[in-house]
Amino acid sequence: DLIGEIMDTLWKFKQLYNDAIFTYQNQLPLCAAENVVSPFSKIMLSSSLQEKYLLGASSTYQENNFLGSSKLFEFNLFLNELCLGLYGAQYADARTLSGINAVTSLLMTLFEEGDIVYISSDEYGGHTSIKKICRRLGIITKYIPYDYNKLDFDYDQLNKALIKESAKGILVCLSDILFQPDLEKIILPKDCILLYDATQTLGLIAGKENKNPFEYFNKSDDNFIMFGAAHKTLPGVTCGLILTNNPLLLQKYEAINPDFLRNTHFHHILSLITTLIEFEKFGNAYSQNIRQMVKDLSKKLLRNGFTLVGDEQYSETHQIWLSFPNQIELDAFFEACCHYGVSVTKREKKIYNDFGIRIGLQEIARYNWEIDIIGTIATILTAIKNNMPSDEITKHVDNFLKAKRTLNYTFSEEQVNQFKQSLHDS
Repeated sequence: DLIGEIMDTLWKFKQLYNDAIFTYQNQLPLCAAENVVSPFSKIMLSSSLQEKYLLGASSTYQENNFLGSSKLFEFNLFLNELCLGLYGAQYADARTLSGINAVTSLLMTLFEEGDIVYISSDEYGGHTSIKKICRRLGIITKYIPYDYNKLDFDYDQLNKALIKESAKGILVCLSDILFQPDLEKIILPKDCILLYDATQTLGLIAGKENKNPFEYFNKSDDNFIMFGAAHKTLPGVTCGLILTNNPLLLQKYEAINPDFLRNTHFHHILSLITTLIEFEKFGNAYSQNIRQMVKDLSKKLLRNGFTLVGDEQYSETHQIWLSFPNQIELDAFFEACCHYGVSVTKREKKIYNDFGIRIGLQEIARYNWEIDIIGTIATILTAIKNNMPSDEITKHVDNFLKAKRTLNYTFSEEQVNQFKQSLHDS
């Protein structure tokens, strides 16, 4: 019967969901791309405003709009206030749905077919989607020159190339990043736009642990845009955030809506706002903890015989890169990590000396732990590297899984419930 069919479907969904939850709950989360969202930030995900439309620019209200949307527009102004305080950016736009959606939207609104844009190569950590997106849009790409010894761009070569090629843009989009690039060394020709994807470091910048590019690009005629996804070192839900101080660039990319994007995930925008409110209070301490954990784990791994990219020039982000001498050792280490539930990312790029593992501590750093968490992680990774007996590695992983952890750098349960009760949705 119909009820029976529905129950079967619900049971199947429940099984899929519980299996996925069980899998993630039994992992050591060292993936540099994921984080945990606080109950405070999740409140807005069930908001009834998620179904509502707001058309037009993020900076000015479009009169020919949906009834009631003027109330939604006020959140745009509130977002501007928060981002001015956290980033020093006059204009903020959170309508894009993700980091890649922000990239695509910016490329479509700022550049024309045949324009030359310098991008970051995946061999030194650049996002692998960028070249493909540009090709589909008819944008000509060239790679930003890189100095592998300094682990940074070759700014002299880049500055010469920008003039020689009459480049219209530079897109710095790094998925793998140990040290934030010295963007202030780029000499922008007139009408050349610098786009910086800060997805990996949005939280560290707001938390004052990484340098803020808006300290340099703070004038209204600076052709600079910083953007990114809000779910890595900024521990929010998936959402694109675009920031600038240049009103002319703002006018260009605001055509995202309605030209390329109509309805937005408004509940994600609201959730991003609550994440930024949370970050105003706790972001600095959280960012400091990330950086301290990265330094402490790097020291232990070096002491235990690992080769780290950068050696003792400790990472200035949430990431640590392990380098392996050959494909066989890399594959063996990665497969063992998967077997024991250690979530890491395998990399085969020149920047890793060809064979590497990327780990991130942004999620680990969100918790208070009853154990020496950095010592435990170092022990597990070292045991895997040294091919220790399976039962011994399992014992160390089980000790981690049994350890009590408490979500930190957020409001208390009492404060969250108090706020929820004050909302009409409640």
